[in-house]
Amino acid sequence: MQSVVETSPASPRAAVTRDWRIVLVVAGLYLAQGLPVGLAFQAYPTLLRNMGASLDLVALTPLASLPWVAKLFWAAAVENRWSSRLGRRRSWILPLQAGSVLTLAAMALVPFDVPNMGLLLGLIALLSLFSATQDIAVDGLAAERLPSASLGRVNTFQVAGFMVGMLLGGPGTMLLFDHFSAPLVFTLLAAVVLLCSLPVLFWQEPAALAAADKASLRRFFKRRFSGRLTALVMLVTLGGSTFFGLAKLILLDDGWSVSDVGVLAGVGQLLTIIVGCGVAGLLLRHYSRWSTLLTGLAMVGSAGVLWLGLVLQPGLSGMGYVSVATVLGGLGIGVTSVASYTLAMRFAQLGEQPGTDCSVFQGLQTLGDILVSSVAIGVAASWGYASGLGVGLLALGAALGMLWHVRRSTRGMGLDDA
Repeated sequence: MQSVVETSPASPRAAVTRDWRIVLVVAGLYLAQGLPVGLAFQAYPTLLRNMGASLDLVALTPLASLPWVAKLFWAAAVENRWSSRLGRRRSWILPLQAGSVLTLAAMALVPFDVPNMGLLLGLIALLSLFSATQDIAVDGLAAERLPSASLGRVNTFQVAGFMVGMLLGGPGTMLLFDHFSAPLVFTLLAAVVLLCSLPVLFWQEPAALAAADKASLRRFFKRRFSGRLTALVMLVTLGGSTFFGLAKLILLDDGWSVSDVGVLAGVGQLLTIIVGCGVAGLLLRHYSRWSTLLTGLAMVGSAGVLWLGLVLQPGLSGMGYVSVATVLGGLGIGVTSVASYTLAMRFAQLGEQPGTDCSVFQGLQTLGDILVSSVAIGVAASWGYASGLGVGLLALGAALGMLWHVRRSTRGMGLDDA
């Protein structure tokens, strides 16, 4: 491995022109990265509980995804060292993909029973570590190799691919467990990750685009506007994550069955988020990134108001009303995620350490979602669901205010340049 020695800055002028190949490479990798998150948050807790595991053990499963929050602390190391033979980004992507495949293969060899649940959870955490670390290199690859006009496209694939991976790792895995043995299920998941590795395996990375100075967290926070843009990226997703988390609980307490809630507020929500990513891609072709983000926030806010209406008037909890709230929320989350990631990646592209900068944005955004969602559930437990939804609506209002402020203060910087 070598450290940063080249002096060409990562800039739009140095981006490749045949961006379809880069988009194909990163789309498959983003899908593979969503798989362990689906395992940790959806499939594994359900499978554990179904086997009779205690709630204390089940409650630990989301911790397997902590690398997605903590990755910002080692992002600079991923950017600063690589093998010149493999390429700056492939030096990390290929071994980490191999590690993910081997981890899933190891899970296929471990007996799937309660005594081994701790070991399997550790393997899921290792899988998350590989995926989160790989994401640093993938984001850096997209930011330094694609022109600004292609960032909306690649972030559409990023969010949509990640959600598809979550579907495969979550509901998809649970469905497979109903028909096949655990070793076969994990072998199939390993095959999916291996398949996602093929485009990057047969792609030859061009010469490294790197800055003269080493990447670091300090360089990110010293950049002008980094603080306010980080605040914006964190705020714009808080409303959606709050409504998404409370919706399932609201429906359960309103008498819905677990299976109905899982289909509508689980799988249905993820599918509408994927559709929302496509909507964001279309909007970004005709409107600015700021306008697209505002549209997504309006959708999320409308969904929040609908959920609040259901809480205040429980008689509204029919399939039609709930479906509209679910669709609006999912579309809004998809549009908001793509637009905010595109702005963050453009900011990273304008700097010289794109992988590190993207990791800071995503890590802090994930941390904010976890904290605010927990606060909203706590508020709902103490003062009712209306108050919990109020937390999400307040976050949404703060996001709108920050959007106006950041757009106004960064005018001329190039964040919305095509």
